[in-house]
Amino acid sequence: MSGKLIAHCGATLMDREGLKTLETPPATESWTPILHYDLVQALDGQLKARGISIVKEAFAVQKAKLFGVIDTDWQVTEEGGAAIGLRTSNDKSLALQIAIGYRTFVCDNMAFSGDLIALRRKHTGNLDIHKELAEAITRYVRDYRRLQDDIVVWKETPVTPERAKTLIYDIFLQKIVPIRLFHPVVSTYQATMHQGQHLWTLQNAFTRHIQKLNPAPAFAATVKLGKFFERVG
Repeated sequence: MSGKLIAHCGATLMDREGLKTLETPPATESWTPILHYDLVQALDGQLKARGISIVKEAFAVQKAKLFGVIDTDWQVTEEGGAAIGLRTSNDKSLALQIAIGYRTFVCDNMAFSGDLIALRRKHTGNLDIHKELAEAITRYVRDYRRLQDDIVVWKETPVTPERAKTLIYDIFLQKIVPIRLFHPVVSTYQATMHQGQHLWTLQNAFTRHIQKLNPAPAFAATVKLGKFFERVG
């Protein structure tokens, strides 16, 4: 999956049908809980309204908290597809949040990452879940296209050996990736330079070794790396 869900801090993995069995506390004037199953169904409906289908999904529940990742068939490329990460709760401990990207990471230890945050909304009394999700999916479609455009730019932006050295130095100086990856990254970049000396080639040299880290630090490094290349591209 492009979305990665980890449940190792007490959450229980559950499919969508299992979410139907969970109880939801009653609403108040200032707070609107949402049945987890209804939330996923509404999100699925908003995607379908735009011609987007869910191809894989995974959910985990920890008491009143819901964690989930969803892969769709939207804009799938060799780099990955458009993924959605979500988390929420019905005990006022978490706002409803949706992250998007070609990689999303959700963990019950509260790690939550994506290339962009499409929605962050408290369960206030006037919460209209369908309106909020409609706006979030609009941002999902719009901003994921922008991410894909960034990848095209990275593939078309040449990098001289001198600039590559500077960028590598800056990435490690800013502690975006662990310093122990310095030699593996440099070796990989030098070995793949024949494929084209571009920002994308350099980024892939980092990504190849970041993927060998544990899931949480790997995803954090991937997100930071993407933001770094957005700035320098």
